[in-house]
Amino acid sequence: MYEDKTPEALKAQMLGEIEQGQGLSSMAGSFADGVVGPVAEVMSELYRSLDAVPDMLFVDGTSGAYIDRVGRQYYAIERRPGTHAHCDMVFTGAPGLAIAAGTVFLTAGGLGFSLLGGVTLDGGGTGTGRLRAEAPGAVYNVGEGALTRMYVNLSGLSSYRNGAAAGGTDPESDEALLGRIRERVQRPATSGNGYQYRQWALAVPGVGQAKVMELANGPGTVGLTLVDSNGLPASEEIRTAAARSIEAQRPIGAQVLISAPEAVDISIAASVTLTQGTELAGVQEQLERGVRDYLAGLIEQKYTPIYYSPSDDRGYTLVYNRILALLLNIRGVDNFSALTVNGAAADIVLTADQIPVLEEVSIT
Repeated sequence: MYEDKTPEALKAQMLGEIEQGQGLSSMAGSFADGVVGPVAEVMSELYRSLDAVPDMLFVDGTSGAYIDRVGRQYYAIERRPGTHAHCDMVFTGAPGLAIAAGTVFLTAGGLGFSLLGGVTLDGGGTGTGRLRAEAPGAVYNVGEGALTRMYVNLSGLSSYRNGAAAGGTDPESDEALLGRIRERVQRPATSGNGYQYRQWALAVPGVGQAKVMELANGPGTVGLTLVDSNGLPASEEIRTAAARSIEAQRPIGAQVLISAPEAVDISIAASVTLTQGTELAGVQEQLERGVRDYLAGLIEQKYTPIYYSPSDDRGYTLVYNRILALLLNIRGVDNFSALTVNGAAADIVLTADQIPVLEEVSIT
């Protein structure tokens, strides 16, 4: 915007303003030339910094750190940190064996989980414990049986097997933070209205979407259904954190009911004809990315409105032809001979308490 405001141009402009009758010379090396030069440098730097002003005042997806600054300074909105994944683990070994809290178990790739509380095996040589990922992040949402080794092997422990880990989320993205800032502007929250409950919920680490029911179970009750930032039903730990946070802020007399939706696994299979030089793996990756975005949009569209009562919260539909359009719009896909969603070429009807979760995309 101010590319022409170079030190040389500004210096020439200021020297040109010196009137001949003032007795000052504007020649190179003169007193005026020596004084004006440093001033021109400072002014040029000031002009260059003005390019950042629109990003500071009117943030968008390219504003970077200014999104955090605007959110914090004008709307008291902080970027959500990531959350830790948790899982249960079943132990087998010598009866009475004590497994200390903090014992670390690892995946083959080196992701660590530590035991939250000590476990003592019963008379049958079994016990169950709860583990927490050593760091936040969605990468820690590992599958059942993924923890296969320990930092230090424990004598008397013959086997262990973890359940699937859940609840690990990455720090809030720029896009999500920007969305919360815009929602705060467009949907004023006040006096414990539905907008305020939604904003309270979305400020909790790990929460990606929150559906608000103002009269969930009659007067004096508010319902919140939470989806995490991975597009999955919010884990018990995230729901507990949300309940604790909202309890400290809610109006007196309101009973808040917090739940997670039921996940409906979505599996997509397609047979396609590709143009010469098109890689099948690339097509599958693009379709998977497009479907994830479509499902996230469905959930957002469903969860953004504020519902007055359960009768207002109706089911919704995953449209088969939307998936087909995503497939045929991928560069390199010439045609298809089959496309199924959960084994059929038909829409998937979801109830109000369900969300779609992509399980698998397979292209041949």
